[in-house]
Amino acid sequence: MRPNGPRRRVLEALTKARALIVIEERSRLEHHALAEAVLHQIGTTWVALLRQVGHAHGLKPIELNNLSDLTEQLSRRNLVSLEAQKLEVLLNDPLSWWSQYKSHFSALQCPDESGGKYESDLIPLGYQTVIEQTESDRYKVWVDALAELVDECQMHFDES
Repeated sequence: MRPNGPRRRVLEALTKARALIVIEERSRLEHHALAEAVLHQIGTTWVALLRQVGHAHGLKPIELNNLSDLTEQLSRRNLVSLEAQKLEVLLNDPLSWWSQYKSHFSALQCPDESGGKYESDLIPLGYQTVIEQTESDRYKVWVDALAELVDECQMHFDES
């Protein structure tokens, strides 16, 4: 039986993402803080999952920081992983929830420079807008899709 460390890490990361999406924010500042936390947690869960996939194939999880690391090491050892293939499909499909997440995360992490605005203008402090509510709903969809992916992988790991 495999050690539960990588599995536990995936499930803990997913639990944190699920907990973050249900927190009710009272201001736009809280909304932005929670949005960033959810996005970071989705990314953390993704990395934990690919590390679990690598661990299931005898790779050192600590050496896997992205899908390229995983596929490279699997290829070097002539190993095939259905889970890694599924992750690659999500990564390469521009319409997948993962691609949408990555695009949104990049835009959030590296926003356009706002000419002439003061720092206090960059994070709005008023109430949540309709667009921000739509973002929150989208984050929930992404966390749900990630949870489904994690469940599928866990089920496959349990069968093997």
